[in-house]
Amino acid sequence: MATTVQRPMQPDDLVNALPAVEPLFSRVAPSLPPVQFTGSVGSRYNMGGGQPDPDSLPRGRLVEITSELLAGEEGKAALMYGDASGYLGLREALTEKLRRWEHLEVTPEELLIVNGSNHGLALVVQAFVNPGDVALVEAPTFMGGLRPLRQLQARIEMVPLDDDGIQVDLLEQKVQALRDGGTPAKLLYTIPNFHNPAGVDLSLERRRRVVELAERFNFVVLEDDAYGELRFSGQPLPSLYGLARKGRVVRSATLSKILAAGLRVGYLTAPREVIARLNSLKLDGGASPFVGRVAATWLRSDHDAHVRRLVDLYRRKRDALVRGLEGGFVAGDALRPSWTLPAGGFFLWLRLPAGVDSLKVAEAASVRGVAYVSGSSFFADGSGADYIRLAWSMLSEEDLEQAGALIAESIHLGAA
Repeated sequence: MATTVQRPMQPDDLVNALPAVEPLFSRVAPSLPPVQFTGSVGSRYNMGGGQPDPDSLPRGRLVEITSELLAGEEGKAALMYGDASGYLGLREALTEKLRRWEHLEVTPEELLIVNGSNHGLALVVQAFVNPGDVALVEAPTFMGGLRPLRQLQARIEMVPLDDDGIQVDLLEQKVQALRDGGTPAKLLYTIPNFHNPAGVDLSLERRRRVVELAERFNFVVLEDDAYGELRFSGQPLPSLYGLARKGRVVRSATLSKILAAGLRVGYLTAPREVIARLNSLKLDGGASPFVGRVAATWLRSDHDAHVRRLVDLYRRKRDALVRGLEGGFVAGDALRPSWTLPAGGFFLWLRLPAGVDSLKVAEAASVRGVAYVSGSSFFADGSGADYIRLAWSMLSEEDLEQAGALIAESIHLGAA
């Protein structure tokens, strides 16, 4: 009997295998482009990502909580598998927090712990959107909200923003035209508080209109509230979830911006029946019981005082960035970009004036060690090149003032 001797696989074989595999990918695994920054993550003034200030993270307190947890009676349970919905104690602590801060009355059974808010957004999209269904988004909107819609091959329709949030008259026209055309909207993705990237708040009147339109045209609202606790000025506005009938709105929130992004604690709020559907899509074995216990203890003992410190910290950072920008333009300077001063959150959204080349601005900023995200990343159709998003959250006040001045300098060079 002849023996076939196969040669060892060579490096080129590994490289050349990919074209054959490419047709085997599922339709819901498209090759989505990564977020594009103007500079590398190692840039001196990195204002690209919406990450919390590393020095604000309560590391010492987390060491104490972790040590006490592992040494105590709950230590063994914390290291075992847990509830698929997330640690009950965390869900109970979150209901207390929601009552204090958002005036929402919910039960632990109406909460689902997820691996960060992006995971939650993806679950909601999977639960409500089939390929080809119409999903409405704001223009601009958070790129993390666009990705699951693109993955599920939704038909994405944009509705513009202004200083009071989504323009509800245009929203009404859009959903009416879609229904008349036989393709009614299934879902609206919206960011009502300190919008990412635009920084604006959805006004109370418009919040009520959004809920009314969702009821009249029968679509679900996915409310993304990652920054709502970080309010610098003005009175908190009611959640869309609290304004709507149960089942009309699914609310997504996170502890990433106030506790620690690396713990990956997000949570969805919805009626039990909706939570059950969302939980059925969650194939991860449940959120970490260990992290859930740590977060629950921190929420009950430290949350409120810590958030008050963060509000003061991020307000000062916002003001430092704005000072640096304003100092780079003389009075009446036609090259001064326009922006709306956010009342909270992490982001300043600049619109470049006519005649300024955004690519030249990006190149000049990168040379000066400044990184940010260009506006086109936040529009479903790839428009918005005349906008840039600056995140003030990670840099020091001194660096933010300098970075603002360098952005101003780059804008002037972009007009040259």
